[in-house]
Amino acid sequence: MKIKQNEDGSGEIHFSNEEIDIINKNKKLVLTTFFLKHFINIFMSLFFEYQRKFDKKTQTMRSSLNQEIECKKSKE
Repeated sequence: MKIKQNEDGSGEIHFSNEEIDIINKNKKLVLTTFFLKHFINIFMSLFFEYQRKFDKKTQTMRSSLNQEIECKKSKE
């Protein structure tokens, strides 16, 4: 899985063919403790890097734990 942020602040998560096969088969990703620890570390570093690219309105947005997040289809 690779996470990419665009210059406009939007982003994309790219999955490998193996990850896509796992998701299609199991309808979920199972995250081991080892994987989750590294994912959180990488995600937090990305968070601070990406936060700088957001406009002021986006930087101050708040979210709740049970909030549904709308995903958009790729333009490609």
